[in-house]
Amino acid sequence: MPRIRYIEEDEKTEEAKALIAQSEERGAPDPRVVSIMVRTKAGVAWVKYWNSLLYDGILPHTLKELCRIQMSMETRCGYCSTVRSKVAKTEGLEEQKVAQLINYQTSDVFSDRERAAIHYATLFKTGDDGVDSEKVYDDLRELFSEEEIIELGLFCAETDGAGKLVRSFKVLSWEDACEINPLLLDVEEADKDVA
Repeated sequence: MPRIRYIEEDEKTEEAKALIAQSEERGAPDPRVVSIMVRTKAGVAWVKYWNSLLYDGILPHTLKELCRIQMSMETRCGYCSTVRSKVAKTEGLEEQKVAQLINYQTSDVFSDRERAAIHYATLFKTGDDGVDSEKVYDDLRELFSEEEIIELGLFCAETDGAGKLVRSFKVLSWEDACEINPLLLDVEEADKDVA
């Protein structure tokens, strides 16, 4: 049971119903979290903003989905680690590729742009100064336009902040997520190898 309750059927506005239905159709954001957020006007605005960041823009949706999943695994967010965008799946993102995120730097399943974006997302999770260097931006400029870098930065910032909030809701624990998706256990093993 999450720490914040889901919206009750009699509380749902038409807009809330539409946003929940859209999340069920797309797979991300997860309908459970949308069912919490749409209880408030600010939550409705956030769901719309998140949908815009995730599905619109100039960067491919699948690239953003890879970054989102990578960041969720970095923070051990059980909820976010198991959510999958149905849109990304129809665009060709397969679970076998997601499973390679743990080896993104050496795996040949990622393009140079994907690898660079995933690296940026990973750096984003290392702390407040993780992406604050000339080298980070010089490396990104080799593969992305400045407009794409802005979008990637906004996406990672929103994923980081909202991800922390959503994780705290306890919609799904890391342990439960590992049962749903045993590949997440590889992330834990990699951490043990580094430690």
